[in-house]
Amino acid sequence: MKTLILSDRNPDDAQLSTRIMLGRLRIEVRNNPTLIDAKVAELMEFARANASAADELAHI
Repeated sequence: MKTLILSDRNPDDAQLSTRIMLGRLRIEVRNNPTLIDAKVAELMEFARANASAADELAHI
């Protein structure tokens, strides 16, 4: 998950909600790199709550 947040890889095939979440997390970490662990936890919780998002994130 950390690699996903730090990457510039574009999730074009993902649903809008997944793209928005990942984009927001990337911006927040770019602005404050010390937040990476908290943002990884946030992305993991998002994936746990959204099975389709988990599948999409696995394929990015």
